[in-house]
Amino acid sequence: MIGLIDVDMEFHYGIERVTLAFYRSSGTNNNKVKGLWYPIVGIKTKEGEFTEFSEYINYVLSNTTLDGTGVKGWLAKSIFFGKQDENWKTPGFSNTKHYESLYYIGKTLQRLYNEKHYELIKSLNAMEVNRVLSLTERYNGNNHTQRENFERFIEDIFLEFKY
Repeated sequence: MIGLIDVDMEFHYGIERVTLAFYRSSGTNNNKVKGLWYPIVGIKTKEGEFTEFSEYINYVLSNTTLDGTGVKGWLAKSIFFGKQDENWKTPGFSNTKHYESLYYIGKTLQRLYNEKHYELIKSLNAMEVNRVLSLTERYNGNNHTQRENFERFIEDIFLEFKY
């Protein structure tokens, strides 16, 4: 299960609406909790190097995976596992200042899914998820595009991921 959720995110230039993507974990890998929703950057649509996302997102994913590549269908989430140290909390939610918010969204999506409070979008495939996350349109009331805001969010995590 993949989900898209619109959130209000605070940037240095103000609060803007941003669409984020999450997936529902089967609980089978990396100590993930079964049924909990974890954030993703997008979905790999072809084997090999990262080319299907924006230039910046491709750069980040190339620098947060072991060999800078991924298999088709891989949920691009490596950046949310960075900066593992003694203060590590729940893996998969970015051990940065965004941890609490991302974890809260994941728990909220888990509850909404369990209560069947969601809209099923049958056309939501990998290409559509990636397209929505990189829209070059502005949401109503925003001063920046979805892509600009999403990239700034990923950049914020990446800068903390590296150090």
